Amino acid sequence: MAEKRQRVVIVGAGFGGLECAKKLEGGPTDVLLVDRHNYHVFSPLLYQVASSLLNPSDIAYPVRRVFAGSPNVRFRQADVQRIDFEARELHCAGEVVIGYDQLVIAAGSTTNFFGNRAIEHRALGLKSLSEALQLRNHILGCLEAASACEDRDEQQAWMTFVIVGGGPTGVEYAGALAELMKLVLEGEYPGIAVSPRIVVVEGRDQLLGAFSKKLGDYAERRLEKLGVEVVTGTVVASADDRTVTLKSGEVIDARTLVWSAGVKPASLADVPGVPHTERSRRIEVDPHFRLRGESRVFAIGDIAGKQDADGGELPMLSAPAMQAGRYVGEFIMAHLSDPETESPTTAPFRYLDKGTMATIGRNAAVCSLGGLEMTGLLGWLAWLLVHIYYLIGYRNRLVVLWSWAWNYIWYDRPVRIITRAKRARLPHSPELVSSED
Repeated sequence: MAEKRQRVVIVGAGFGGLECAKKLEGGPTDVLLVDRHNYHVFSPLLYQVASSLLNPSDIAYPVRRVFAGSPNVRFRQADVQRIDFEARELHCAGEVVIGYDQLVIAAGSTTNFFGNRAIEHRALGLKSLSEALQLRNHILGCLEAASACEDRDEQQAWMTFVIVGGGPTGVEYAGALAELMKLVLEGEYPGIAVSPRIVVVEGRDQLLGAFSKKLGDYAERRLEKLGVEVVTGTVVASADDRTVTLKSGEVIDARTLVWSAGVKPASLADVPGVPHTERSRRIEVDPHFRLRGESRVFAIGDIAGKQDADGGELPMLSAPAMQAGRYVGEFIMAHLSDPETESPTTAPFRYLDKGTMATIGRNAAVCSLGGLEMTGLLGWLAWLLVHIYYLIGYRNRLVVLWSWAWNYIWYDRPVRIITRAKRARLPHSPELVSSED
């Protein structure tokens, strides 16, 4: 009698989950990839959707298409809400239950508002495709509202944009937004008599805290050259529908508050009985990404509190998630005969930091690649090549490259359609969208 094939369920079709599934593809297991969305999104380019440079379909790719023709990898769209470790079951929205033999939790992260409900209600995020579209619609709506205003102060409020968080997302979006304003205001909005005001607020003493001070200072100078105000060493204390108040006491009259000040593990990390790291509340794992006390369950990516060689947690970025996904896929394959082994033959995971980068508008970027640091045009070209390489799908690569070339040559942002689509739901289908959408 043939031995029953093990079923490996991967929750999350982000960078880590996708890489894990690819490593298991073609192997002697049945792999089920589960996500509440039917697509993988290339999140480093979300800010370009929000700044009218790219369409959502340019940076998203259907998960089923990734594994079309695969002999053993399948996909199911479902919103996992609870894990029963004893029964080895996932309980999803719509009373859907999915069983597993081995489980990989790669559910990612969500925007962290640090418990401030008022700001959470007021601010716009930039963590998902739906948030990027919402932000794009809001920015374009602000231009229309300002154009219709006769009161100069009210017009200025519509044209003031506060971006909280001076990390790569905040810096990249500030630069892209400044260029968008420069490109469209003069020719298309003659009724706007005020200049746009873009303010980046960062709690640390420099932008891009994960980079060297030299690169952080370069980013600040570059943003200021684009007309962006940079405020460091303070945080947002409160916000309402009309104003943003900084801890320093400054009150900014603004209709837009963009929040990119940090992320936290997805809600699936709050599984009862699962140990968490003390500071970040990420799931605590062993050197092989296994949950302590659950040798058949792994956690990778943003949701996992895996330590690096220096004793700190791995950064919540795509590169560590991808490396972890490959490692866990290989680990599962190597220990199929004894998944609960106490003495795994696979060496503990070691993260290889290949560097970080951020772009700051046209012809400018900062790159830290090992001991090599690049800025300006050279860094920008390196940024372009890396992001094109990691995009999924030849069509997406060609379309994005064409959009970048078009914008570079013609100084045009063509994706400026305000959409107010209603959420569609198929008859008799379970609700798949969670509160983290």
